[in-house]
Amino acid sequence: MVLRIYTSFTFRCILLCLSILWLSSCSKKDKSSTEDPPVLYSRLTLNFSHVMNGSPLVRSSSTYINPSGESFVISRFRYYLSNFSLVNDAGKTVILPPAYFLIDDATDSTKRISLDSIPQGNYTALRFMIGVDSARNNSGVQSGALAPENGMFWTWNSGYIMAQMEGYADAVASPTHQFQFHVGGFKGPYNVLKIVSLPVKLGINPTMSVVPQLNIVADAAKWFTPDTVSFKQAAVIMAEGTNALRIANNYQQMFSIKN
Repeated sequence: MVLRIYTSFTFRCILLCLSILWLSSCSKKDKSSTEDPPVLYSRLTLNFSHVMNGSPLVRSSSTYINPSGESFVISRFRYYLSNFSLVNDAGKTVILPPAYFLIDDATDSTKRISLDSIPQGNYTALRFMIGVDSARNNSGVQSGALAPENGMFWTWNSGYIMAQMEGYADAVASPTHQFQFHVGGFKGPYNVLKIVSLPVKLGINPTMSVVPQLNIVADAAKWFTPDTVSFKQAAVIMAEGTNALRIANNYQQMFSIKN
């Protein structure tokens, strides 16, 4: 009798242990099935080219005509880009790590930039800011692309020049006929910081042997339209204000995807 009771007790203990092990195994399977797979990252290269009304921009030697009928030559064309993000096919905005680039038509190396730490996925839009955000404008003198030695920092006004175009136009009344568009300002009604959103069809896959690229065109003619900018009205813009804002509103539309 005692042996039967002992045997029955032992069997129940074994059965209980097996049940616990089975439940534990199910729990682990359920947990592993609900865990998100690891996120993989890759890079994206952006190639910039500059045109004037669709033709390659040629500084210092080609003469152009603005919508006001004024002839001009461009000697300098530069702008800052920052605050990059991508919109995935689910409509979610993926903010990329902070990066600031000074694109200079005179320096080819600046017209090819790399964006890092992009999550794997499919994307429908690329977004970025023309200019330097208010946080960096309020941070004083900095280095790299934001170094004052680049000539894009208003030391007397504590802020960055977001975009710059210089050249010569017969319509300018000064003896040198020089025009200078230094577009800046990040506060209040004269905030010239502009967000650009470009539609793309982009797949990011870290297993690809080739880094994906986008070719982006900036048309300098957009600085003068649709809000018509005339050299007779404003040949020198060196501070925030209405004229700088008008140009910024115009050049917000200057970018397009080539490929």
